[in-house]
Parts: sequence; C-alpha cells; structure tokens
Amino acid sequence: MFSERSETKQPLKVPRSGLPDISFQVIICQQIAWEDLEELQNHLIRQVEDNSSSFFVLVSEPKSTFTFGRNASQDDLLWSPSQLKENGVELAKVSRGGKWTYHGPGQIVIYPIVNLKSLGFSAKEARRFVETLREAVLDCCKDWQLTVRSGNDPFGVFIGEQKLVSFGLSFENGISSHGLSVCFSPQQRFFSGIRPCGHSESVFTSLQEHLPNLTWHDAASALTNSIKKSFKIR
Repeated sequence: MFSERSETKQPLKVPRSGLPDISFQVIICQQIAWEDLEELQNHLIRQVEDNSSSFFVLVSEPKSTFTFGRNASQDDLLWSPSQLKENGVELAKVSRGGKWTYHGPGQIVIYPIVNLKSLGFSAKEARRFVETLREAVLDCCKDWQLTVRSGNDPFGVFIGEQKLVSFGLSFENGISSHGLSVCFSPQQRFFSGIRPCGHSESVFTSLQEHLPNLTWHDAASALTNSIKKSFKIR
C-alpha cells in the first residue's frame, strides 16, 4: 500500500494552529452488507466534499466478504466458488489500492472520512496521515497493556509476528476513504481462503485472544477516541 521506509522515532505531530474547528462524528453499523457499507461511505464522502470541516469515522462489523483492490491477483483467491458459498462469503471489488483481504463478523472496520487539508495535511501527505492513524491504534493498544509493534511489509500493527490490524486506504481530491480493520475475534479460518495482501505466510491474532473481557463496543469506542486524540480534534 505504501513504499517502505524506516520507522518513525518521534511521536507524529499534527499541526492545528489556525485551522477551523472540526465536526467529529462517529457512525456505528453492525451486520451491514458490503454494498450498503460502500453506499454509506460514498454518502459521507459527498458530505465532506460539501463541508470540508466534517470528519466522519465510520465503524462497522460487515457481513463476510473478500474484498480486492486495484492490485489484486486472482491467484491470491484460494477458495473455490463452492467453498465461498459453503462459508457464506461474498466477493467485492473496492476502490482502494492493495490486494485481497477479508472483512466480516468479529472485526472492527474503521473508515476515517475527512479532507486532509482540514487537519493540516497537504494533499501529498497521505503517508503521514496513515502513519498518524496507525499511531492512534498503537496508543490504544498500549493503553490496553498489549505489546504491539508497527510493520511496513505488510503495513499494519502486530503482536509479535501475528497481525492484529490491517490498513487499506484510498485518497481522492484530498479526501480519505476506506481505512483499517482490527481483528476483534479470531479470523484465521476465513483468511485461509486468500493470500492476504499477497502474503501467504500471514498469521493473524485478535483482541479477544489477549483481552477476553473486552467487548466489541468498548474496543470500538476506545479506538475512535484515540483517533480523535491523535489528530488533535477538540
């Protein structure tokens, strides 16, 4: 999704001086069909186009779907049509970059939909925006006393060698869409149906495996609050 570069050593700073107040709104949708999620996202993008001070955080737990971006290869889809039907998984092409991934029950999928300029980023600072988003997730995980690390190949958040959070964003006319996916409950069975991001060795972990008392809603709330804090939204 992004070119490789060395890890940031200092906390990322988001400039706020002289910027307008941001309207920060969280929208939560569980058990939503992928096409309905896409439609809702497009609706929110249009609202940001009309009002650049709006910052929507769309949080969802979609129905089971394998999604593939512009760089996806059909060879990375490992399940046959009969296996897809047996497991109740749909296929959906999405407008983001990247390859294959899975979204479904037991995930916290978060889309930050915002005009980058309203947060003090230039239209060319998509990488820094995504790194700030990742820092927000890392900070939240550290508050939960999890030992996490960031990685760039593939880009994400890891516990040891196991991936906890995946990222796949798109930017058009300076507005972000799509976002990140946190494994809340174990997802490995479904990820075995694809090569996630083209990596056959990908092994996933989940929040419930480390924090069995954490609820989906509490986790989603903590993550969105950390995003708000990291982007210095008043």
